[in-house]
Amino acid sequence: MRINAIIYIGIVITLTSCTLLKPDLRYEPKSQDDYYFPSLSDDFKKAQSECLEKKNFPCDFPEPDDSLSDFMNTWYSKHLISLKEPKLYDQRNKDLKIVRFTHLGTWSNPFCYRVEMKNDKVIGIYSKTNGRGGYKAGIRIKNKEKLLEKEKWNNIIAKVDSVDFWNIQTHDPNMVLDGAEWILEILLDDRYHIVTRNSPDVYDGKEYADLCKMIIDSFND
Repeated sequence: MRINAIIYIGIVITLTSCTLLKPDLRYEPKSQDDYYFPSLSDDFKKAQSECLEKKNFPCDFPEPDDSLSDFMNTWYSKHLISLKEPKLYDQRNKDLKIVRFTHLGTWSNPFCYRVEMKNDKVIGIYSKTNGRGGYKAGIRIKNKEKLLEKEKWNNIIAKVDSVDFWNIQTHDPNMVLDGAEWILEILLDDRYHIVTRNSPDVYDGKEYADLCKMIIDSFND
């Protein structure tokens, strides 16, 4: 009995130490069911793997829209979990109207702005953690919610249409090794789309960046 108790205490100490040394482990998805975005299909992963094995570069097929690799899904999801945000992609056909912008700067604190049209009212939610967007998730340190003018929602949707958001490719065509991930999700009833760009305000993405900034300004004005 005493040996079992010692073993049990040892396991608890080990697990606790891991959590203290790497606190963002608590936020990492445990399985694909915890992902905040659709995952790449097995067929696509197979084609990708075969291309790499044969070294048949370039692998001339783009990743499909509205789905992310396991690496990207884990990275983005752990920050949205730590921000205490809801999943959106699996909420279609539930009469929801939501726009969410998430900012993950390599060395800056992750934050997001969510704007919802609910019962003819527009609600804005801002959240921020003390983590670092490029690697570790942190604890939510800010969370504010307030009513917004309906005109601001209408302006956002008009901007969504003017930049042709629904037809923008999900994945960033630019290869940027540093900067900030600008992740925009929109759920309108049965339509869902995600677009991710690295520092679009710097790297050829002005219209997309302006849309994201409008979402931020709708809350802060």
